Amino acid sequence: MEYRSILVHLDGSERASACLDLALLVAQRHGAHVKALFAPVTADHDSAWPLAFDAGYRVRSREDKRRALEHQFFNGLSQANLKGSWRTATDHARPELLALSPYSDLIVVGQSDPHDPDASLSSRLQAQVTLAAGRPVLWAPYVGTFPTAGERIVVAWDAGRSATRALYDALPFMRLATHTTIVTLNAEREGRIPGADIALVLARHGIEVELTQLHTPPTVSIADALLSRVDKLGGDLLVMGAYGHARWKELMLGGVTQTVLGSMPVPVLMSH
Repeated sequence: MEYRSILVHLDGSERASACLDLALLVAQRHGAHVKALFAPVTADHDSAWPLAFDAGYRVRSREDKRRALEHQFFNGLSQANLKGSWRTATDHARPELLALSPYSDLIVVGQSDPHDPDASLSSRLQAQVTLAAGRPVLWAPYVGTFPTAGERIVVAWDAGRSATRALYDALPFMRLATHTTIVTLNAEREGRIPGADIALVLARHGIEVELTQLHTPPTVSIADALLSRVDKLGGDLLVMGAYGHARWKELMLGGVTQTVLGSMPVPVLMSH
């Protein structure tokens, strides 16, 4: 698989611009077509706004953000010599995103700023898309700038289903990376070096990797230890499986996944 079609979700938040920059950066590196979807995250009862708030101001604010992002998008396409298309949602963000996801090799979303009043709605949407879209999802952190993404890759590996899906979905990144490290999580296998089997498979793809083990003491969570290792290795992209579960008929992210996405220092590529 190659990244030839990238879908980026722009929610109109303050960090949407940085999310767009990341999508364009990845698209330029992979020569991909970019589809931008402007779809502010709203509750199902958003139509009640006129009863309690200045709906006119809210609409004008969204329109100003849309115009600014659309200008940035087409200007970025021109500067990077890329092709793309713009779409403004006519429905809620979730159905629009899921309808477009089958036609995308990669989906880019922005991590919610916890200080944003719509953060809980955005986080729920991003989790649902990550778990339900069936495509790899690249999360852009809500703080920081990222001049590179995929030069130094760290892959969290436990040989599970989600980790396997994420690793293979990240092959386009790994083929262009200068360095890739496979971090095995609390792996113990007598007679074999943890991660050696998947390293051999990647070698057949022409990808050389470094192996390292992550052993977490009882007082340190796997997520915190993993993020610390990413920082130590100087990684600019973390690849990991998205673990989730259903609760009250709603897709929710698992504990480790939530922790990583809550405090990620670099972009995170996830698959489920």
